[in-house]
Amino acid sequence: MRGSTKGDEPEALRTWKANQRAAGIGLRYDELGQAALQATRQALYLEQTGQCVYCGRAIELGAHSRRHIDHFRPRSLYRKLELAYANLFLSCGPQQPQGHPQPTCGNQKDDWFDETCHVEPAPEEACQGRFAFASDGRIRGDGTREADRMIDVLNLNHPELIAERSSLIEELDTELSQGASVSALRRSYDEPGPTGTRVSFANVAVQYLRD
Repeated sequence: MRGSTKGDEPEALRTWKANQRAAGIGLRYDELGQAALQATRQALYLEQTGQCVYCGRAIELGAHSRRHIDHFRPRSLYRKLELAYANLFLSCGPQQPQGHPQPTCGNQKDDWFDETCHVEPAPEEACQGRFAFASDGRIRGDGTREADRMIDVLNLNHPELIAERSSLIEELDTELSQGASVSALRRSYDEPGPTGTRVSFANVAVQYLRD
């Protein structure tokens, strides 16, 4: 899991909530105003440096079918948290480029949640510390049932994800064999670019080089 560092909720979301409460209207995610929704999506995008909170793929913010706001604790089970900013994360999907349902991450997770067996996406470093990547592109947990459950629920060892991670790791190994500095490579993947984003699976590269 990539995980996320959470910041304060955006002002537009805070204002919308205050206005709803002042008018005596309940807070429902489905009724969230466009300005507040857009600001929330943008804030999540920047917090996650443009990557899916679960797999680390780069997210196309302008492609509506290629990303969605995921409620880590699902709305169907946690009504009081449906507009809690700390519970919102940006995930890839719900569709693939070909239009098929996304078979991983938030779309795969759907309404699943187990309060006794899960790994929180935030804080980012704590989340990432529960997982590592093998040279063949597979993700593995820290030996706990919580980490293994998240890999299974999010389908993080789906063949497509393994292939993409394996290709990246192969490139890293080639650069290292040619004399590239580990620290320099890590910085190149760890530091966001001018737009505040990082490339697909930058988290994988950073963790692989660290391990």
